[in-house]
Amino acid sequence: MKFVIENPSTSVATFFRRAGYVFQKREGEEMAFVRRLTDQPFPRFHLFVKIVDYKFYVNFHIDHKAASYEGTSMHSGEYGEDSKLLQDEAERLKNFSSD
Repeated sequence: MKFVIENPSTSVATFFRRAGYVFQKREGEEMAFVRRLTDQPFPRFHLFVKIVDYKFYVNFHIDHKAASYEGTSMHSGEYGEDSKLLQDEAERLKNFSSD
């Protein structure tokens, strides 16, 4: 699922840390963050953020479990716009940006 956070008032790292996310890695121009849904490593929200013209372009999904094939990053995930959990989290983050 993709969405844009317009006019953030802080840096990308500070914004997502305050929203409960942990920085994971940097891949080129994108930064990856994760937020656990339970006290276990999975499931978790996994998002990638790219900054363009002072806006955060977010692409995120839910990782249901770790990669299960050696040498690959493929895993079981939830990506669709029809996911209520993803919709709710996107709305939470958009509202968080106006706090």
